[in-house]
Amino acid sequence: MKDYGVFANLVAVAGSLASAAAAIILAFKKRSKWQPPKEVVPEGTARFAALFAMIVIALLYVFGSRIGQIALAIVTVIFFASALVSLMIAIVINTGYSFYYPLPESENTRTLGGLSLTEEAKQIVRKNGLTQQQLFEDAQGKKDQVWTRLSQAAVNVLSALTFIFLIGFGTSSLSAAAMLVVVYMATTH
Repeated sequence: MKDYGVFANLVAVAGSLASAAAAIILAFKKRSKWQPPKEVVPEGTARFAALFAMIVIALLYVFGSRIGQIALAIVTVIFFASALVSLMIAIVINTGYSFYYPLPESENTRTLGGLSLTEEAKQIVRKNGLTQQQLFEDAQGKKDQVWTRLSQAAVNVLSALTFIFLIGFGTSSLSAAAMLVVVYMATTH
């Protein structure tokens, strides 16, 4: 960064903004299998995750130099670790509780199930040994016949929260790292 001379801080700030913008775009991209289905995380929820990150970015920009390099480095590591944990939980929830109807499997036919089967579904599983996917197909995509409403809501909330945390903390960790560079450059000149 010293090669940039008087423009070093400008380059560091531009890098901070570019990394934040790139991460925020992730909230608006096409969904992957590890992400929640659109029914669980509609556009508004994805934008809320970006809003969360933008607020943190603003706070880092305003207070980053005041809290110092060590504190900013700790914040960066905490944000990154939080994003990593959120990613792992999101993968488990969004792949482990994904079911499809009608087949074949595609992102348009994917939905999240629940944590607990209904009493009727439990009896069918005991009697016929069906998988939850087979139960869902037999119920012709009617989730309430397979899983309790409360358990469906729990999976949806966990899925949405892990997505918000992943996008929010991932973006914030990039911004905190970039702000760390800005603070470092300001203290070495």
